[in-house]
Parts: sequence; C-alpha cells; structure tokens
Amino acid sequence: MQALPFALIAGGIYAFFRFRRGAPSLPTSRKLASVLFVCYLSGLILLTLLIRPLGALWYRLLYGMPSGMDMRFFEWSFNFVPSVFTYLGGDGFGNILLFLPFGVLYPLAKIDADFLRTISAGILCSLAIELLQPVFGRAFDVNDIILNALGTAVSAAAFFLCRRLFCNEK
Repeated sequence: MQALPFALIAGGIYAFFRFRRGAPSLPTSRKLASVLFVCYLSGLILLTLLIRPLGALWYRLLYGMPSGMDMRFFEWSFNFVPSVFTYLGGDGFGNILLFLPFGVLYPLAKIDADFLRTISAGILCSLAIELLQPVFGRAFDVNDIILNALGTAVSAAAFFLCRRLFCNEK
C-alpha cells in the first residue's frame, strides 16, 4: 500500500506520453498492458529498494513527526550460498509471489516476447534489484534471485500455455 500511489503516478505519467497524439500506433490493449507493466515495475522497485525511506515518508505525512526508523545505506551484506528449500518457508514464498505478475505483464507489454525472453528479463530484473539492495541498506541474497526466477517461470509458463490453447494468433 505504501508504494501504490507512487506506482500509479508513474503509470499515469507513462500513459500520458504513450497515449498522446503522434505516438506510435499500437493497439490500445498493448498500450494499457505496457502502462500496467510500468506500474508494476515502479511498485516493485519501490518495495524492494526504497521501503525504508518510503515508510519514513508516509509516517511523516500521516503523523507529522519523524519516524525514528533507522535508514541505513551501503550495508554491503551478501549471501552467495543457495539454500532455497530452507529459505522457502519465510520470505521465499513472498519472493515467488512478487514476480508472478512479471511473467504475464512482460509478454503482454512486449511484442516480441517469448517464453525464454520473458524468463531472461525476469532474471535480469531480479539480478539488478539484488545488486542494488546493498546500496540501499538491504542484503544481496542469491536465494531471492532463484525464487524470483521461479515465480517468473511459473507465471510465464501458465501465460504461454493459455495463449497457445486459447488464442489462434500470436
């Protein structure tokens, strides 16, 4: 809920430029899918990288006083040892859920997206977020990348299977 207003604003700005006259003509459904994808990505980035400053901002706006939150930067904490099955019980399931929309919204927004490109884009997005997290006071964890890729793969597989079964054209 903290990131939703900012994600909607980012999507609105993108939609303004995407739907204006003189913009390249694409079907309206493709434009709307790309706006939803921008909303999703901006919310994802806010939630994974800027959750502490975002919480402090909302606390200041709602209560009119500093939050007292410890906002750290440059933690440089890394976990390179995969332990997905032990990690799955805690935040692991949340990591899978966080990237489920990616496997559906990316192929809807991109014309040339196929199954492998969708999974590759999801992994690259997850890797970029994980590499930036230590700068914003969070930890890099290889388990997050694996579980995010799993979430992308599951939703992309379901999307492309449904598209193959129910759609005549690509």
